[in-house]
Amino acid sequence: MTALLGLSAWPTVSVLGTPRTAFVVTFGLMALLDLAALPARSSTAYDDRQAFYRTDQVLAAQVPISPTPLQTAEAPVLTLLVEPIFAGARPQFGLAGDVGGAALTWVCPFQHGIQRVALPVPTMPLAGAASLDVRLHLTGSPNRESDYLLVYTSSARGGVLISLAADANGATMCALSPG
Repeated sequence: MTALLGLSAWPTVSVLGTPRTAFVVTFGLMALLDLAALPARSSTAYDDRQAFYRTDQVLAAQVPISPTPLQTAEAPVLTLLVEPIFAGARPQFGLAGDVGGAALTWVCPFQHGIQRVALPVPTMPLAGAASLDVRLHLTGSPNRESDYLLVYTSSARGGVLISLAADANGATMCALSPG
């Protein structure tokens, strides 16, 4: 198709102008078509982020449960793409929530920068369910100026980048806190 367009552009432009103009127009057309054939840029997994800086802000999501990978899981985890922002050595906040009706609290070794955190969940709320109702919130003393949590979202995936996985697979592993 490119050759056909080039072969038809050359004589058309050379009739209307000089051979030099025909060369420039044909070369420009070929370059434009080559650029158009390049693959699309890779897009990021997220397109927005929400700041959580109060303990009464709730991150709510319905997480689908895929039974196949979870059958062999000893301790399934919720993975969440976040970026903790804090001033000191450790943040002044933690994570807690209601997962499938069970109230849970996690202790996470947050580090500066974007990271995927893995929140272990008990297998009991997963039994026979098609989706998992998740409501997370911050604990401790976050504040809007220096200690808060950015949660990444995607309009293509319908909201918060949260999923249920069989293992942590490179994520920052959080520990369930007793009580």
